[in-house]
Amino acid sequence: MTEVDVSGNVICDLDGVVYRGTEPVPGSAAALAALEAGGWKIIFSTNNSSRTPEEVAGRIASITGYPAQARQVVTSAAAAANLLSDSKPLTFVLGGAGVASALEKAGIPVTARGSEAGAIVVGLATGLTYDWLREAATAVIGGARLVATNDDPTYPAEGGLWPGAGAILAAVEMASGVKAEVAGKPYPPMRRLLQESLGPGPVWIVGDRPDTDLAMAAEEPGWKAALVLTGVATSDENLDFYPDLVASDLAEVARVLLG
Repeated sequence: MTEVDVSGNVICDLDGVVYRGTEPVPGSAAALAALEAGGWKIIFSTNNSSRTPEEVAGRIASITGYPAQARQVVTSAAAAANLLSDSKPLTFVLGGAGVASALEKAGIPVTARGSEAGAIVVGLATGLTYDWLREAATAVIGGARLVATNDDPTYPAEGGLWPGAGAILAAVEMASGVKAEVAGKPYPPMRRLLQESLGPGPVWIVGDRPDTDLAMAAEEPGWKAALVLTGVATSDENLDFYPDLVASDLAEVARVLLG
């Protein structure tokens, strides 16, 4: 069993860790409640940009029963907005309402016309159309700044892995010939936002994706990583970033951290 301190920060992924689609991961709510009762600050970090923090917190509560609060949620949409907050360009969103909301909260104007935009933000767009894709790619070809909420190729949902924002981003990058600035895990914009949310004590990242969650922990001195096998990763073999803890699920992580 891994030796850990009895209190600190748990930065917890959602899809594949707390729930899968609309189904809770068994034991996740009890694990979160136990960690909180044990003095651990719970922060939810998600690369899914389609929902606002308020909607994410409501979704956690409705699916699992854990009473999450919006202040606990850090999204890749917020990280993308933070990346554009200095220049505040007129922005076209190829993504969900969570992206537009994050931009507006940061004082960044949003346009429905790609031809007017100084920046394009690509996120998870479940209502994707060819016209929407064309607007984004054409704007980038014309010089608009290309920002992505994240580059995850898939995300875990009911019945398996579904195409993620990275799949949509790949189409824009291929059509425009431009590589995006990526805001979400494991990239610096997301890490900066998370650092602002931390309390005292150690930091543990709990996730199911080695290329985002484990990679993010590897980039920050002193951060530790716990890999759960309830989402994208189903074993600890052939990992580029090896975690400090491999657990069957979030409930096992909680047992280890609580001693």
